[in-house]
Amino acid sequence: MFKHILLATDFSPHAEVAKQVAIQLAKQDEQQLWALTVLEPLEEPLAGLSAPPTVSSQVWQAKLSGEERVLEQAQASQLAMDVAEIEAAGIRVTRLVREGDPDKEIVAAAKEIGADLIVIGSHSKRTLWEVILGSVTEKVAKQAPCPVMIVSHRPPHPGTTLKHILLATDFSSHAEIAFQAGLKLANEDGQQLWLLTVLEPGEEIPMPPGFIVNAPDVAVQELEAELRADVEAKVNQGLDKLVARALEADVRTVKMVRHGHAAKEIAKTALDMDADLIVIGSHSRRNLWDTLLGNTAEKLSQYAVCPVLIVTDPQKQNTKA
Repeated sequence: MFKHILLATDFSPHAEVAKQVAIQLAKQDEQQLWALTVLEPLEEPLAGLSAPPTVSSQVWQAKLSGEERVLEQAQASQLAMDVAEIEAAGIRVTRLVREGDPDKEIVAAAKEIGADLIVIGSHSKRTLWEVILGSVTEKVAKQAPCPVMIVSHRPPHPGTTLKHILLATDFSSHAEIAFQAGLKLANEDGQQLWLLTVLEPGEEIPMPPGFIVNAPDVAVQELEAELRADVEAKVNQGLDKLVARALEADVRTVKMVRHGHAAKEIAKTALDMDADLIVIGSHSRRNLWDTLLGNTAEKLSQYAVCPVLIVTDPQKQNTKA
């Protein structure tokens, strides 16, 4: 399915696991792999500080330039070792080194090489700034012109293909594109696909916040039960339609409905079924809360113990560009 794979690395532990996943994917059909690292403007330990009064500006700038060269050489050496490891696995790989903001450079590189998949670690080495400003991974997932596979700290099952694929859907337009990708992945290897929908508290009983019913407790409980049953029925109808489409494509499926926080429940389900991959759309139906609090896909990439494939809508991404 993926012919042009871009591996973005900062040589962190999570990036190391992402490299192993990229190698497994590229081995399957002799795909082309690009290994990219981005050199950021020097931030530590001297950038942002003024030159001491006893040091001339020329000497200070020379010191900064020297530190930058040392960092560049170290990253170039690490990337060379990664490339050698990838080539030893029998994979064609092109080395890329860029300078600038990592998320912007990764997205730009993906567009230039026509990547159909970006593989990246779920966390980088910039923990503090990621908490304050948002992680590189999340920014890439939002802007990427192609699906993004976010890899957590757990190594993949050695020597195996993606045997256990969990597709999380909320029946949005982005979830539909994710379903098509998950279906294709499962169909390629004859794997079974698990279809999951999570009902969050606000969806189980669709009433506005603070809504008060002047009725006996028994009547309220009966109303709540009816509302839950109605929502469950609609969700099952939606899943049944996806199951029917999967069967037409000769893909065996299992449908599931869980209740609770979407990202946490998806991560728990993946753990229960020992999933090799979670597939999810890049945006959900909760657009406002996605913007304010961070969407389900991004939170899931933090919780999940297996790779998460975030599938974007190419047309919408191209419109943004």
